[in-house]
Amino acid sequence: MLYCLRRALIVMALFASLSAAALARAPQPLPAAQGTTVSSAFSPSAGALQLVLQAIGQARSSIRVAAYSFTSSDVAQALVQAKKRGLDVAVLLDWKSNFDEDARYARHAIGILHNAGIAVRSIDAYPIFHDKYMVIDRRTVQTGSFNYTYSAAHRNAENVLVVWNTPDLAARYLADWQRNWALGKPVVLPY
Repeated sequence: MLYCLRRALIVMALFASLSAAALARAPQPLPAAQGTTVSSAFSPSAGALQLVLQAIGQARSSIRVAAYSFTSSDVAQALVQAKKRGLDVAVLLDWKSNFDEDARYARHAIGILHNAGIAVRSIDAYPIFHDKYMVIDRRTVQTGSFNYTYSAAHRNAENVLVVWNTPDLAARYLADWQRNWALGKPVVLPY
């Protein structure tokens, strides 16, 4: 009996220490910055694509994109226009979704970026690189379920959230983007 009790106490102590360690690693909430605002939109018919394009259009210095699937000519063209305005634009994409599978639409959209001189890398370090976000001007984060695709804009039920003027949140997303960018490989398109 004493052995069972001791064993149960050891298991409970181990569980408690593991739980405490997990809590210590959990990201801490960020306080809202002065002037932070939030915009949301939905698809297929409630402005999701328009909100993404608005966020790109309001960028002033840089845009970092992380995308699982990228087939949207509209988003590609908006990023090209940002590049032409002098912004530093870079795009990180899931390799399998955009290059391994039947990806002719992805290759077309990625070709638009590539031909404009936008840095594009693909990542295959994970079974799926399922991120869908932009970090804009190191102050704004656009995120949600919305893939940068025609289907996300016109067929699927998706959501877009833009958190404006939130440098601390943007720093967290940018750190994630930079870590994954380092794991990516430059895209070379076959012509």
